[in-house]
Amino acid sequence: QSQLIVALALNRDGLSNRQLRVLLGADSGHPKPADSLRQLIARTRRALGQAGDGREWIEHLGHGHYALHPDTRVDWREFETLTAEGISSAGAGPLTEALNMIRGQPFTGCYYWWLEPAMVEAVTARIVAAAETLAELSLAGRDPAAAVRAARIGLTADPSAEQLWRIMMRAEHAAGNLAGVREAWGRCLDVVSEVAADGQPDSATSAVYDELLAR
Repeated sequence: QSQLIVALALNRDGLSNRQLRVLLGADSGHPKPADSLRQLIARTRRALGQAGDGREWIEHLGHGHYALHPDTRVDWREFETLTAEGISSAGAGPLTEALNMIRGQPFTGCYYWWLEPAMVEAVTARIVAAAETLAELSLAGRDPAAAVRAARIGLTADPSAEQLWRIMMRAEHAAGNLAGVREAWGRCLDVVSEVAADGQPDSATSAVYDELLAR
């Protein structure tokens, strides 16, 4: 049921019966039987209940085509709208609202064969970009605590985003918290040691740490 909802949420124009059978099958060569798909849609509709206008949340648009009800709220679409507004206008408000929606790494637990790594990476990159922009705005506005919060949210989505570790160290330093600088550096090293080819952070990250501790 969750996979059905995610598939429709990521395809705002809906999907055909044939497309759903393929996506919800074990793999591209083993589509879900038509009867099983109909039963799945029926069960999911019952679990979701009805929209405010009395229509189904999963609508049949005709000719075997299904889509989510127009009133459906998809958090990723809302996040895209808010971050586009915040990044283009350098507005902290929309970015803060967007980042407050983040609860961890995107698509956690969604082990669907059809979920492209490129899509997951694009979503993650968008979260990191929003966090970086808000953190930089907060630093410029002399609010290091807000910069740390933004960086931390971005790091829940991608712990290996070194640009966020650099901002966090700068923010902790701006707050006069040298222990926080060292802690951020240590946590960055732990993450990078597991994901970097040489196990070492980027030279830019090391340079920020050295510069801050030398002051």
